[in-house]
Amino acid sequence: MREEHVDDEQRPEGRGYLMLLVGDERRTSDAALGIALRGAGHSLRIHIIQFLKTGRERGEVAAVSFLTGVSLSQYGLIDVGTRAEDIPGPGIAPERLEFALREARRHIAQRVTNILILDGLLTLVDEGMVPDRTVLELVESAAPWTDIVVTGRAATPALEDAADTVTVMQTVKSREAEPHQLRRGLHY
Repeated sequence: MREEHVDDEQRPEGRGYLMLLVGDERRTSDAALGIALRGAGHSLRIHIIQFLKTGRERGEVAAVSFLTGVSLSQYGLIDVGTRAEDIPGPGIAPERLEFALREARRHIAQRVTNILILDGLLTLVDEGMVPDRTVLELVESAAPWTDIVVTGRAATPALEDAADTVTVMQTVKSREAEPHQLRRGLHY
């Protein structure tokens, strides 16, 4: 895992902090959920928008009900037993994507969310469904106390340049090629 960090002196004043978690989507999501758990431990307000995922059987869906100040929305088409490559086309319907982006903008505008996790959005940027400028506008309009975590398979050079932290995650070995190999609590 490679991590780059930009000092606060180099970050433009008056905007939110941008963290990119890039690479294997399951691993980047796992890391983002860990950030949500840590933030909850500090009594921060966290909202998670899952752009590609759906399903109440996901552990994080149940877990947020136990964590004060943490909420979660799902807009995608990928459930626990489905791999992204098994879905024809993108992992989200265009109208659902618009709802998800509208929700992200609302959280930024209300200025009460401390950590906004946009899970899978980098993948949609990579697929050309969302311009990287959309993510940059969210960050530019976010309050300085708002941390924005964006996950997905790849990041554009413009997003990497704007980010305060970029972490690249790589899976070296995995036996989870088949849904029956997925372990509750570990993989979903």
